Amino acid sequence: MKKLSIIIPVFNEQKCIVARLNALQKLRESNCEVVLVDGGSTDRTVDLAIPLVDKLVHSSPGRAVQMNRGAELATGNIFLFLHIDTALPKAVNELISDLIVEKSSIWGWFNLQFDNPALSFKIISRSMNIRAALTWVCTGDQTLFVTRNLFESIQGFPEISLMEDVAISKLLRRNSKPKIVSSKVTTSARRWEQNGVIKTVLFMWWLRLLYFFGTSPIKLALRYYPNSAEQRDKAYPVSPKEASFRYPNALILLFIKAPFLGQVKTRLEPLLGCEKSLELHRAMGQRIAGLLSSIKLAPWQLWVSADESNEFFLGICNRKDIRLQMGSSLGEKIAASMENALLKPGVDGVIVIGSDCPSFDAAYLESAMHQLYVGHDVVIGPAEDGGYVLIGMKAPNPGVFKGVEWGTDRVLEQTITNIDMLNLSHVLLETLWDVDRPEDLDRLQNLDPPLFWESA
Repeated sequence: MKKLSIIIPVFNEQKCIVARLNALQKLRESNCEVVLVDGGSTDRTVDLAIPLVDKLVHSSPGRAVQMNRGAELATGNIFLFLHIDTALPKAVNELISDLIVEKSSIWGWFNLQFDNPALSFKIISRSMNIRAALTWVCTGDQTLFVTRNLFESIQGFPEISLMEDVAISKLLRRNSKPKIVSSKVTTSARRWEQNGVIKTVLFMWWLRLLYFFGTSPIKLALRYYPNSAEQRDKAYPVSPKEASFRYPNALILLFIKAPFLGQVKTRLEPLLGCEKSLELHRAMGQRIAGLLSSIKLAPWQLWVSADESNEFFLGICNRKDIRLQMGSSLGEKIAASMENALLKPGVDGVIVIGSDCPSFDAAYLESAMHQLYVGHDVVIGPAEDGGYVLIGMKAPNPGVFKGVEWGTDRVLEQTITNIDMLNLSHVLLETLWDVDRPEDLDRLQNLDPPLFWESA
């Protein structure tokens, strides 16, 4: 088995593919394999690459998706993810191997330089290297490497539209401190030269800031590729308006209470009053329904507490797929809805979410679905109050919800205990906040876009 697997995602790179791959041929002669993952190129990229790689993988478009597919077929016990416009330093195999000695879970990257010797690019590269070292978050151009077992333990790259390098760094740094190789990779400055150095720097920092504050990677991808429809569609796996569902055999079940005055967001009524509490409830329902409709992640259904024909429900789901929740406790209702969905022909995964978590975004839901389909029996999105805002399963199992004290801060703890007793595997996503307390209301203004809910 080869020691090092170099995994390269590409799309329409016929102009540079031969030169870039030729530079890797000496590594192929040593303890190294080259895995090229094509995202649907329409030029001669594939034909030119075939004699210069060990494996050619065809994949759905999207850098994260492509790199994950490449890792699945790679044979090495160290993965190195290389952008096609980045050149490796000499003896890269030895450099990485030296870092792995007697340690099984290692990850890191290389310091970076540009192929343009201008002072401005030296300043930019030095700044990027310092920022990465301080934050333990690398960019894709810095060439991430990671041991196979560590990569598999985190289920690979989160398959999001943009910022996959940031997302995986955050997962990896929970395991260990990164190793930074001082020998520099050399990346192309063409993007910076074409768009202007200052403009590109500001733009990239702006995208990272938006991502930090929760903007969906799909929205970021649309900003990153604003002018080329073809390139934009290849840049991320889900088109927000027209693409088919990414998980057509899954279902998302949106749980929501009937919009009755005095029966929704009751803990906020002393502060807001009944009418404004109802308006808030409606606004959150509209927000999450709009998100589910726009991202095209999976088909979805509306599961309501009462009054299936209510005009509010008919409006937010286009007058279709409205179901009545069945059962006495919330656990019974979730279990019954999951069983109903999973018994439908062709459905092999279900995620249940509530309407009172406005901090949901496309990336979070994408991550939940990904975790469900990489082999976990249960995926849970914890809430700050000790409950959860999302739960998904691939097979019905009402025992997961047995004896759970709903409405307490022990909901998550008790659910996990049940999961362990049933010998099911589970994964926890990032903890989110929902709207139950007065202090949660201030957070609504910091959403992207802000949630405006007060009645006129």
